Amino acid sequence: MKKARRVFSALLKHWKITAPIGVATVGAAVTAIILTTSSEPAAVAYANVSRNFRVCMLTTTKDTADASRVWPAIQAATAHAPINAERVTAPAGTDTQLVPYVNSLIALRCGLIIGAGHDLTAPLTSAAKSHATQHFITLDKPDGPANVAAMPAQPADLTAAVLAAANTASPAH
Repeated sequence: MKKARRVFSALLKHWKITAPIGVATVGAAVTAIILTTSSEPAAVAYANVSRNFRVCMLTTTKDTADASRVWPAIQAATAHAPINAERVTAPAGTDTQLVPYVNSLIALRCGLIIGAGHDLTAPLTSAAKSHATQHFITLDKPDGPANVAAMPAQPADLTAAVLAAANTASPAH
């Protein structure tokens, strides 16, 4: 304690020298802090996903078991290609009631529409007849339109089908 008093009294005795040194030291510290911190915010990294291929899965409220099996396979494809995966759940209804949901996915420019439910086969087939360039996958392969494919039995095969559709899609999607 005596030593600290001696040092402090020496500093007070020679205040004309120690005061400018103290001010310079504090000024240097403040300058270093200002120079090392950036006043500009960090650049925001973003990805423009508007041009990604869009895969839409349509399901109904009564098809949760099928949807739970299909959705992970679709999501797996998004890890390998620029794909936007969307999941739409419609209320259970008749074929006529479900067609507007299919049409809304076509209007959203879904490159591939996947019906995860047996009750969606007829509405998807109906839409496929009037939209020949639109691609569909259903649980049950209907007779008729070539743009409707049957759901692969294995999830890895569905993932491969989604990737194939994304790779062959036109850049307009």
